[in-house]
Amino acid sequence: MKPNLFYFPLEPLEERYTAQLSLRWIPDSFKKYSEDINFIVIDGENISSSINVGMVLDAVGRGKYSLSQCNTFLSMIAEGKVKDNDIIFLQDFWTPGIESIFYALDLYKIKNIKIYATCWAQSVDEYDFTYQMKDWMRFYELGLDSKLTGIFVGNAIHRDQLKAAGFKAPIHVVSLTINLNDLNEKLQTISSLEMKENTVIFTSRFDSEKNPLFMLEVAKKFLKLNPDWNWLITTSASKLRSNDEFIIKKLNEFANEEPRFKIKVGLTKLEYYTELAKAKIQFNSSLQDYVSWTLIEATFFGCDICYPNFRSFPEIINKSRLYDPFVIDSSLEVLKRVLNLRQTHYDIPQISDMGRQLLAYIITFGFPRETNIWHEYEYFNFLLDDKK
Repeated sequence: MKPNLFYFPLEPLEERYTAQLSLRWIPDSFKKYSEDINFIVIDGENISSSINVGMVLDAVGRGKYSLSQCNTFLSMIAEGKVKDNDIIFLQDFWTPGIESIFYALDLYKIKNIKIYATCWAQSVDEYDFTYQMKDWMRFYELGLDSKLTGIFVGNAIHRDQLKAAGFKAPIHVVSLTINLNDLNEKLQTISSLEMKENTVIFTSRFDSEKNPLFMLEVAKKFLKLNPDWNWLITTSASKLRSNDEFIIKKLNEFANEEPRFKIKVGLTKLEYYTELAKAKIQFNSSLQDYVSWTLIEATFFGCDICYPNFRSFPEIINKSRLYDPFVIDSSLEVLKRVLNLRQTHYDIPQISDMGRQLLAYIITFGFPRETNIWHEYEYFNFLLDDKK
């Protein structure tokens, strides 16, 4: 009898990547393995369609969604729907209530359950919002780690931070698990793809760990040096939002002073992709990105890039597109280089899509060692070819 794979998705929010990830990208990854596993989605109660308090997900909504998933799964245990050798995949390492499931599995004597989780950051990252919670959260993190068969992360720096913090489970580097088939469908509907404009686009969040005030200073100097260019910042939220209101104040002030510094809010996903398709360069200033969804999306839609030589980016991006972090003149030098010699970086989304497929393969069949898609792309492309 083939095992069940119980998928605990993140709550699907349109203003974040989670709607695509939870509803399409991950479920699509497992369709090819329908003869090997029963893929079962454990939905939760989504109390809000937007983020009211919090940065990445809603502070209350995340807990309620996760707890309702755990409640559903506990009922399935009681009803005999969970059996030995089944698999659990947690889309987010922060899954409140998961300890109740471990408790029930032990008492029901359900054995050899394989459990995987994606870790996006957590308290090992001094720039992440959970870092201030590390005094109590680290006990949860290491407790969950002790139950896991494997952890998925975006890059090697994050893997090494987890290991330094005492994590013992195998850690697989799979990038961020984007689905190029889904993006290609969006691409077909964008009529402006051939209409690249003189625009630098910034698409990160405006929280302090994304360093938007540095971006603002670069934008001011860049626009002075390049009078025929615009600088655009975007968000899918109804208004600019940050964990530091001073940042929003300064962004709005400059937008009022300089008409070529543009702010677009409330964008649908298709509108956001259209802006990427029109922009020539994407700029990033983040202190805390383990790869970055915005990097993958921007390079897919043909943007050249200018990123800090910091954290995950040297593993992923050609050094000609990396500037010295926190140095405005260095970023302007890289932008000038990009203006004169623009190129595309399609390998980044291509490798990330393969990472999505590798994640599904490992969860379904297991793997005897840790992996890194950034350094083993050709090997895994060959390995997974017969499963396409």
